[in-house]
Amino acid sequence: MNTLEDIKKDFVRYYEDVASKRGLPTLFGRIMGVFFLEGRELTQKEISDLTGYSVSSASRTLDQMMLMGLVQRHKDPSLGSYVYRMSIDYLDLAAHGLMAWIRQAEESMQNLRAVRQKMSSIKIMEGEEEEFERVHNMMRDIEEKAATMINIVKKDVAELKK
Repeated sequence: MNTLEDIKKDFVRYYEDVASKRGLPTLFGRIMGVFFLEGRELTQKEISDLTGYSVSSASRTLDQMMLMGLVQRHKDPSLGSYVYRMSIDYLDLAAHGLMAWIRQAEESMQNLRAVRQKMSSIKIMEGEEEEFERVHNMMRDIEEKAATMINIVKKDVAELKK
């Protein structure tokens, strides 16, 4: 039988997996999961205790997360120390990930477009006309479909941000 603690651990593992799939350290995901579960500002020591990582590891990761705009820090006068909070919510996090995908897709499209433009400067050998046309059309088709996907995702991100 699952306990509430088991469910909370599964939730944190889910965020570790999300971070890992985005090429980030799993501690990013663990800290995000803890913030979402706790729903409040946390000290470095609390983050360390809740994640099971050392204070120094948590500190380095929190610094990186602040640079990325995921976490904010301020001095709590009642505690005499810094406290941290997530600066984005789940929808913002999802939108951020989708925007990263859009940037990667647009860069890939530019690279594909450059390759396709090179085709106009090559000398086609006799008998290559059909193959040239097929390759050119295939690249144009991929470019058009990618543009459609990017526009759909951009529209969805705008909807998420409302």
